Amino acid sequence: MNNKFNWQSFISIALLFAFIFMLISGIVLYIAPEGSLSRWIGWNILNLTKKQWEHQHTIFSYLFILFSLLHIFKINWGLLISYFQFEKKHFTYIKEIIIALVIVLFVFIGTLFNWKPFSSVINWGSNISDNYGLGVDYPNVSDAEKLSLDNFATNVFQISYSDFEAYTKEYEFADLDKNSTVIEFCEVNDITPEELYKKIKKKMLDDKTTGSTGNSSIQSFLDNSTIL
Repeated sequence: MNNKFNWQSFISIALLFAFIFMLISGIVLYIAPEGSLSRWIGWNILNLTKKQWEHQHTIFSYLFILFSLLHIFKINWGLLISYFQFEKKHFTYIKEIIIALVIVLFVFIGTLFNWKPFSSVINWGSNISDNYGLGVDYPNVSDAEKLSLDNFATNVFQISYSDFEAYTKEYEFADLDKNSTVIEFCEVNDITPEELYKKIKKKMLDDKTTGSTGNSSIQSFLDNSTIL
């Protein structure tokens, strides 16, 4: 049995594994919804959020680059250099070099100027991503899920934090801290920001229906919001 470490096998196998993980994360991000929407609806695949998939893709991209460089310089450097050797005052593989360069430039320019089929590939991913937003109940406040609960109450629902607390009492939420962000609060209570938004809005609508509130700011919010 040969116990000597085989660098060529190691680098090739590691390169393959890094490529597989980079491919998977790339496909996930290709179909993922826009960042704010993904946070709002609690989107995830294999229990990983979009941001976590982005982190995975970034790290494995660097890992892929590292093993690619090792593959080039430790295993195939001599062979690669031979492709660019001069023979009779021109590259030995001039046709192959030119064709490869033309393909790369064509893909770059075609993507830049939105030519087909590159635009179709981009649009397929965008259409899948956009479908996640259909029927989503979202407030007229940018990145509402990043707000503190205090600001969430005043900026989104146009009510005081004490009123917001009153609306959440029956749900027995844990860690109701006015300085916690909506995302943090929802993670603790295992709900999405959209679900929290719907629960509070439903309570406000119930109060309006029963006539138990005359608060004009609440009325204003409901008038400018999609009724569930």
